[in-house]
Amino acid sequence: MDLIARLGGENAVIEGIVEEFRGLCLVPHGSGNEAAESAYLAERLRRMGLSPAADGLHNLYADVPAAPGRENAPLVILQGHMDMVCAVRLGSGYDPVGSPVRIEAADGFLRSDGRSSLGADNNLGNAAVLWLLGRGVEHGPLRLLFTVQEEVGLRGAAALDPAWLRGADYLINTDGFHLGRAVVSSAGGRRETFSRPLETAAPALPAPFRVELSLFTGGHSGDDIHRGRGNPIKLLTAFLTELDFAYELAGLTGGQAHNAIPAQCAAELAVAREDVPALASAVERLAAEIRARHGEIDPYARVELVPAPMPSVVWSENCRGSTLELLAGLCCGVLGWHADFPDTVCASANLGRVWARDGEIRAAEFLRCTEPAAERAMAAAHAALAGRTGFAVAASGYPGWVGDAANPLARLMDGVYRRETGRGMEITAVHVGLEPSCFQAKAPGLVMVSTGPDILDAHAVTERAPLASLPPYAALLAGTLEELSRTAR
Repeated sequence: MDLIARLGGENAVIEGIVEEFRGLCLVPHGSGNEAAESAYLAERLRRMGLSPAADGLHNLYADVPAAPGRENAPLVILQGHMDMVCAVRLGSGYDPVGSPVRIEAADGFLRSDGRSSLGADNNLGNAAVLWLLGRGVEHGPLRLLFTVQEEVGLRGAAALDPAWLRGADYLINTDGFHLGRAVVSSAGGRRETFSRPLETAAPALPAPFRVELSLFTGGHSGDDIHRGRGNPIKLLTAFLTELDFAYELAGLTGGQAHNAIPAQCAAELAVAREDVPALASAVERLAAEIRARHGEIDPYARVELVPAPMPSVVWSENCRGSTLELLAGLCCGVLGWHADFPDTVCASANLGRVWARDGEIRAAEFLRCTEPAAERAMAAAHAALAGRTGFAVAASGYPGWVGDAANPLARLMDGVYRRETGRGMEITAVHVGLEPSCFQAKAPGLVMVSTGPDILDAHAVTERAPLASLPPYAALLAGTLEELSRTAR
């Protein structure tokens, strides 16, 4: 607690960081709309006597001279992203492109006014850094680095000039959501979109129905993939593949995004009238199977068979067979666990969406892998599958951050945290993307850790940050900078 006292006490730390954060909320800063935020930060840094520089994407950096006598300490980069996910409450009138985020601190939490998400991810970490620099913390040479478009594929970090990382020994990323956690490894991400022409024919079977799977739990394809939640696209694909009587497929739609575990899927099909009882029995068996396999994890999942209008066209037999073969063959779920962190997934896949539009059938898949070799193997298998089934595949992504539990910066931070709070840090890996994954290739010798204050319900209008986590987080950063400043290069 010594550092918190030196920083002015808990109330002063909270008030100072919240006021700095309030300034960052004055201008809109959704992904791709960070120009005003970058300009605000540049002016803020100039008022601190620094000389910021920006690139064409509005990434921003500024060098901070060392405290007197600490000039020979290693260069440390303090890095966070400017952009936020702009969740909006329906009917609130909030404009994510033009409206500032209005914040309030009450009842122990920092919140928005309820019209939008808070944007504590990642500007609360940025605010803590800006506030600390005016508190007389003893530090060596520092570089402040603020990036853009993190929330849409780490684009700012991926485009960053490697020269901006040159000369640094350590990087502290402030994008963590859990106080007391030091992240030293993260997964790479690969978005794959499969597409093929939709071939149709005239319907021949007279009894049309809709099979609906709904109210599955769904979730985040990184944070929740290990929880065993049912994937209704996969379940419905298996159901359609195993039907042992003739049917025609008129539509197949489910999910909403590459990186979201789907919560619903529906198929429109037609059968002969004499096969209606067999279809109803098959749907009942599917419902029973889902209750048995997923009842505890997806307690509200529903399976329904409802009459549907007669379709004007149905999918050709070849188109139907190829699509079901693709969907059945795409990887899905947990595929490997981290060797250094046994409770963390290191390889997974999510079949997030299937839909038909503009004369094409499309499917969306998201791969997450810490090791590049695992991603390459899955991507190759998917490419071969797409080739067999007549689908084209388009892909984009970002690399994994291959770290280890012996990270020396994490160990140093653990010592600081123990001294200041009496608790050790959890040194771990995460199965989501973080910007250090892009920095690793640009500066292979850079030792990196990601930490942050507590943030709850990030990316939602209910997003909030416990104020009590700000003083120990500020002490962690300040103590780490002071320890590193005593180390000669």
